[in-house]
Amino acid sequence: MSLSKQQMVGVGCGCAFLAVAGFLGYMLFDAASARSKVETGDEESGDPGLEEAKAAFVQYNQAPVFPSDGSIKSVESNKNQYVAWRNAALELAAKGDCPPPAAEEPSVFKQRLQAEVRRMGLLPGGVNGHIAAPDFLFGFEQYLGENGILPPSAAVPRLSEQLSAIVRVVDIFATSGVFEVKSVQRIEPKEEADKDDEAKKASKPKGKGGSVVKPLEWTCLEYKFTIAARPAALVQMANRISSDVRFMVAKNFSFRRPEAADMILINMSAKESEESKATSSSSSRGRRRRGVIAERPTLGDEASPQKRSRLVVDPELDAPFDVEFTLAVYDFGFASAKAGEDGGKNAAPSDGAAPKEEKEAK
Repeated sequence: MSLSKQQMVGVGCGCAFLAVAGFLGYMLFDAASARSKVETGDEESGDPGLEEAKAAFVQYNQAPVFPSDGSIKSVESNKNQYVAWRNAALELAAKGDCPPPAAEEPSVFKQRLQAEVRRMGLLPGGVNGHIAAPDFLFGFEQYLGENGILPPSAAVPRLSEQLSAIVRVVDIFATSGVFEVKSVQRIEPKEEADKDDEAKKASKPKGKGGSVVKPLEWTCLEYKFTIAARPAALVQMANRISSDVRFMVAKNFSFRRPEAADMILINMSAKESEESKATSSSSSRGRRRRGVIAERPTLGDEASPQKRSRLVVDPELDAPFDVEFTLAVYDFGFASAKAGEDGGKNAAPSDGAAPKEEKEAK
């Protein structure tokens, strides 16, 4: 059966409508898919979604420092200023760094150690005119005295550095008027089994040729001192340590006054003994002279300074305090790095003499 002309036109229009409807359906599906990708993000390409972008925008917009061009330039400027300040502060703190000591044999070091200990023992102080007892060894009892041993070769550089620091501090004690050095203890640094690898792998500055510059290795050696000093000497000692060219930090201070040397307690005890003697003598006289009424003291006698109870203590004549503290001596590695660049020409002399700059600073 053949279709009429009107039917053929209707079939053509229906096919065209179906084609247009299918195309529109596909476009709507594609638009919905694209919108979903935009909102949720594409994991394959790594593009953030709309919600994530909104959250990031809100976070940046509410940040204390808005990430504008001016803020970024300000942060970079602050960073450069901080780096410049840090370098200047480090150079100032490292002015007192000592170059590494020259290599010497254990026997030579022991002779130098004996000479330095002997010299420190003769410095002025309050123990028969000296700063320490005749048999005091300033923390090196292991290597000096009757049972002293010869230090191993591997320990000589560290012992030389410790001797230099102790000599410097004891000289400060002597010039400050410290009465006596009673104890010196060298605190050996604790060896760390597992060091932070991340700190070693941190970003390192580069030189002009792009080569990586080796970072400076700083060290800190601690010493525990027990001294006897009066307040004026303690003030001078603290000022000299804080103003010394070598970077040193005093901590863990403790003060103690020997009870047998407390002049206030001694005077109070003497006064109590005198009052007890006076009371006993007056009571004995009262028993011998019964019936005799004692005369009352006049107002002038009560107000006279001789009759009043007074305790006067002179700080200059009072016994010194026992002061115990820990001193941390820092070395920032500047002098060692410079000596390495110069091929060891700036190494410290083996006789323990201080560098020229340090002598002038003293």
